[in-house]
Amino acid sequence: MSASPTRLTAHLSRRLLLASTPAAMLALAVRPASAAIPIGRAVSVEGGADVQRGAEHTPLTADVELMLDDLVITREDGFAQLLLTPDTLINLGSGAQLLIDQYIANQGGVLQLGGGALVFDRPDGARDEDVTIRTAFAMIGVRGTRFFAGPSKGAFGVFVERGEVSVLAADVKRILRAGDGVDIAAPGEPPSEIKPWGQPRIDAAYASVGL
Repeated sequence: MSASPTRLTAHLSRRLLLASTPAAMLALAVRPASAAIPIGRAVSVEGGADVQRGAEHTPLTADVELMLDDLVITREDGFAQLLLTPDTLINLGSGAQLLIDQYIANQGGVLQLGGGALVFDRPDGARDEDVTIRTAFAMIGVRGTRFFAGPSKGAFGVFVERGEVSVLAADVKRILRAGDGVDIAAPGEPPSEIKPWGQPRIDAAYASVGL
Protein backbone atom coordinates (compact mmCIF):
# COMPACT_ATOMS: atom_id res chain seq x y z
CA MET A 1 0.00 0.00 0.00
CA SER A 2 2.73 2.42 -0.93
CA ALA A 3 1.51 3.87 -4.24
CA SER A 4 0.59 7.54 -4.26
CA PRO A 5 -2.91 8.80 -5.16
CA THR A 6 -1.48 10.53 -8.25
CA ARG A 7 0.00 7.27 -9.51
CA LEU A 8 -3.26 5.47 -8.79
CA THR A 9 -5.20 8.03 -10.82
CA ALA A 10 -2.80 7.59 -13.72
CA HIS A 11 -3.05 3.80 -13.44
CA LEU A 12 -6.83 3.82 -13.56
CA SER A 13 -6.79 6.27 -16.48
CA ARG A 14 -4.48 3.97 -18.39
CA ARG A 15 -6.73 0.98 -17.63
CA LEU A 16 -9.77 2.83 -18.98
CA LEU A 17 -7.88 4.00 -22.07
CA LEU A 18 -6.30 0.65 -22.87
CA ALA A 19 -9.63 -1.13 -22.49
CA SER A 20 -10.68 0.35 -25.85
CA THR A 21 -7.52 -0.56 -27.81
CA PRO A 22 -7.00 -3.58 -30.10
CA ALA A 23 -4.08 -4.69 -27.91
CA ALA A 24 -6.37 -4.89 -24.90
CA MET A 25 -8.90 -6.89 -26.89
CA LEU A 26 -6.16 -9.36 -27.84
CA ALA A 27 -4.98 -9.62 -24.24
CA LEU A 28 -8.51 -10.39 -23.09
CA ALA A 29 -8.92 -12.95 -25.84
CA VAL A 30 -5.87 -14.96 -24.71
CA ARG A 31 -6.67 -14.89 -20.98
CA PRO A 32 -6.90 -18.28 -19.26
CA ALA A 33 -10.39 -19.78 -19.26
CA SER A 34 -10.56 -19.45 -15.47
CA ALA A 35 -10.62 -15.66 -15.83
CA ALA A 36 -14.10 -15.95 -17.36
CA ILE A 37 -15.59 -17.49 -14.21
CA PRO A 38 -18.16 -15.10 -12.69
CA ILE A 39 -17.04 -13.52 -9.41
CA GLY A 40 -20.33 -11.80 -8.65
CA ARG A 41 -23.45 -10.23 -10.09
CA ALA A 42 -25.56 -7.11 -10.10
CA VAL A 43 -28.27 -7.41 -7.44
CA SER A 44 -30.28 -4.32 -8.36
CA VAL A 45 -29.95 -1.32 -10.66
CA GLU A 46 -31.89 1.94 -10.62
CA GLY A 47 -31.63 4.51 -13.39
CA GLY A 48 -28.80 4.03 -15.87
CA ALA A 49 -25.71 1.87 -15.43
CA ASP A 50 -23.33 0.02 -17.73
CA VAL A 51 -20.60 -2.58 -17.55
CA GLN A 52 -17.51 -2.27 -19.73
CA ARG A 53 -15.79 -5.57 -20.49
CA GLY A 54 -12.82 -5.13 -22.76
CA ALA A 55 -14.10 -3.08 -25.71
CA GLU A 56 -17.74 -3.98 -25.06
CA HIS A 57 -20.05 -1.52 -23.31
CA THR A 58 -23.41 -3.01 -22.30
CA PRO A 59 -26.27 -1.97 -20.01
CA LEU A 60 -26.06 -3.26 -16.46
CA THR A 61 -29.24 -4.89 -15.21
CA ALA A 62 -30.12 -7.09 -12.24
CA ASP A 63 -28.52 -10.55 -12.35
CA VAL A 64 -25.87 -9.60 -14.92
CA GLU A 65 -22.76 -11.58 -13.97
CA LEU A 66 -19.55 -9.73 -13.11
CA MET A 67 -16.09 -10.81 -14.19
CA LEU A 68 -12.55 -9.86 -13.32
CA ASP A 69 -11.53 -6.58 -15.02
CA ASP A 70 -15.14 -5.45 -15.44
CA LEU A 71 -15.67 -1.71 -15.12
CA VAL A 72 -19.07 -0.84 -13.66
CA ILE A 73 -20.28 2.67 -14.49
CA THR A 74 -23.36 4.36 -13.07
CA ARG A 75 -24.82 7.33 -14.91
CA GLU A 76 -25.85 10.58 -13.29
CA ASP A 77 -29.28 9.13 -12.47
CA GLY A 78 -28.04 5.65 -11.62
CA PHE A 79 -27.50 3.48 -8.55
CA ALA A 80 -26.31 -0.12 -8.45
CA GLN A 81 -25.94 -2.81 -5.82
CA LEU A 82 -23.33 -5.46 -6.59
CA LEU A 83 -22.63 -8.79 -4.92
CA LEU A 84 -19.09 -10.15 -4.99
CA THR A 85 -19.34 -13.79 -4.00
CA PRO A 86 -19.99 -15.06 -1.50
CA ASP A 87 -21.33 -12.15 0.61
CA THR A 88 -19.70 -8.78 -0.10
CA LEU A 89 -22.25 -6.12 -1.06
CA ILE A 90 -21.23 -2.87 -2.74
CA ASN A 91 -23.68 -0.01 -3.30
CA LEU A 92 -22.58 2.50 -5.93
CA GLY A 93 -23.91 6.03 -6.12
CA SER A 94 -24.53 8.13 -9.22
CA GLY A 95 -21.61 8.92 -11.51
CA ALA A 96 -19.43 6.14 -10.06
CA GLN A 97 -16.82 4.00 -11.76
CA LEU A 98 -15.71 0.78 -10.08
CA LEU A 99 -13.04 -1.43 -11.63
CA ILE A 100 -12.82 -5.03 -10.35
CA ASP A 101 -9.05 -5.22 -10.63
CA GLN A 102 -8.41 -8.40 -8.64
CA TYR A 103 -10.78 -10.58 -6.65
CA ILE A 104 -10.88 -14.13 -5.26
CA ALA A 105 -13.87 -15.31 -3.25
CA ASN A 106 -13.13 -15.77 0.47
CA GLN A 107 -9.72 -14.15 0.04
CA GLY A 108 -10.29 -10.62 -1.23
CA GLY A 109 -8.64 -8.47 -3.86
CA VAL A 110 -8.30 -4.97 -5.25
CA LEU A 111 -11.06 -2.64 -6.42
CA GLN A 112 -10.54 0.79 -7.96
CA LEU A 113 -13.06 3.56 -7.41
CA GLY A 114 -12.60 6.04 -10.23
CA GLY A 115 -15.37 8.41 -9.20
CA GLY A 116 -18.56 8.68 -7.18
CA ALA A 117 -19.30 7.03 -3.87
CA LEU A 118 -19.74 3.52 -2.50
CA VAL A 119 -20.82 1.68 0.60
CA PHE A 120 -18.92 -1.55 1.21
CA ASP A 121 -20.72 -4.08 3.38
CA ARG A 122 -19.85 -7.51 4.72
CA PRO A 123 -22.14 -9.14 7.29
CA ASP A 124 -21.14 -9.73 10.90
CA GLY A 125 -19.59 -13.15 11.29
CA ALA A 126 -18.52 -13.44 7.64
CA ARG A 127 -15.07 -14.78 6.92
CA ASP A 128 -12.48 -12.01 6.76
CA GLU A 129 -11.38 -10.93 3.28
CA ASP A 130 -8.34 -8.76 2.64
CA VAL A 131 -9.67 -6.08 0.29
CA THR A 132 -7.97 -2.90 -0.88
CA ILE A 133 -9.94 -0.08 -2.49
CA ARG A 134 -7.82 2.35 -4.48
CA THR A 135 -8.99 5.87 -5.22
CA ALA A 136 -7.36 9.09 -6.43
CA PHE A 137 -7.48 10.31 -2.83
CA ALA A 138 -6.40 7.33 -0.73
CA MET A 139 -5.90 3.61 -0.43
CA ILE A 140 -8.42 1.97 1.87
CA GLY A 141 -7.59 -1.35 3.50
CA VAL A 142 -10.67 -3.34 4.48
CA ARG A 143 -11.42 -6.39 6.57
CA GLY A 144 -15.00 -7.42 7.30
CA THR A 145 -16.80 -4.14 7.78
CA ARG A 146 -19.38 -1.64 6.58
CA PHE A 147 -18.17 1.78 5.51
CA PHE A 148 -18.80 4.70 3.17
CA ALA A 149 -16.23 6.27 0.84
CA GLY A 150 -16.86 9.14 -1.55
CA PRO A 151 -17.72 12.82 -1.90
CA SER A 152 -19.11 14.33 1.29
CA LYS A 153 -19.35 17.98 2.34
CA GLY A 154 -16.87 19.20 -0.27
CA ALA A 155 -14.19 16.57 0.44
CA PHE A 156 -13.54 12.88 -0.08
CA GLY A 157 -14.84 11.28 3.08
CA VAL A 158 -14.51 7.85 4.66
CA PHE A 159 -16.86 6.80 7.47
CA VAL A 160 -16.93 3.43 9.23
CA GLU A 161 -20.22 2.14 10.57
CA ARG A 162 -18.77 -1.11 11.91
CA GLY A 163 -15.49 -2.97 11.77
CA GLU A 164 -12.17 -1.34 10.90
CA VAL A 165 -10.46 0.17 7.87
CA SER A 166 -7.12 1.84 7.25
CA VAL A 167 -6.92 5.00 5.16
CA LEU A 168 -3.53 5.83 3.62
CA ALA A 169 -2.89 9.11 1.80
CA ALA A 170 0.26 11.24 1.42
CA ASP A 171 2.13 8.70 3.58
CA VAL A 172 -0.25 9.30 6.49
CA LYS A 173 -2.30 6.36 7.75
CA ARG A 174 -5.43 6.57 9.88
CA ILE A 175 -7.09 3.53 11.43
CA LEU A 176 -10.86 4.01 11.58
CA ARG A 177 -13.24 2.03 13.74
CA ALA A 178 -16.99 2.14 14.25
CA GLY A 179 -18.22 5.74 14.32
CA ASP A 180 -14.96 7.23 12.98
CA GLY A 181 -14.59 9.40 9.89
CA VAL A 182 -11.88 11.30 8.02
CA ASP A 183 -11.81 13.82 5.18
CA ILE A 184 -9.27 14.24 2.38
CA ALA A 185 -9.41 17.69 0.83
CA ALA A 186 -7.77 16.82 -2.52
CA PRO A 187 -5.64 14.12 -4.18
CA GLY A 188 -2.17 14.21 -2.68
CA GLU A 189 -3.38 15.63 0.63
CA PRO A 190 -3.24 13.64 3.90
CA PRO A 191 -6.38 12.49 5.71
CA SER A 192 -7.72 14.72 8.45
CA GLU A 193 -7.65 13.79 12.08
CA ILE A 194 -10.22 11.13 12.97
CA LYS A 195 -13.53 12.53 14.16
CA PRO A 196 -17.11 11.31 14.56
CA TRP A 197 -19.67 12.22 11.91
CA GLY A 198 -23.04 13.61 12.88
CA GLN A 199 -26.16 11.68 11.94
CA PRO A 200 -27.26 14.19 9.25
CA ARG A 201 -23.93 13.74 7.44
CA ILE A 202 -24.13 9.96 7.74
CA ASP A 203 -27.67 9.97 6.36
CA ALA A 204 -26.64 12.18 3.44
CA ALA A 205 -23.68 9.92 2.64
CA TYR A 206 -25.85 6.80 2.56
CA ALA A 207 -28.53 8.57 0.54
CA SER A 208 -25.89 9.37 -2.09
CA VAL A 209 -25.61 5.64 -2.84
CA GLY A 210 -29.36 5.01 -2.73
CA LEU A 211 -29.59 3.66 0.83
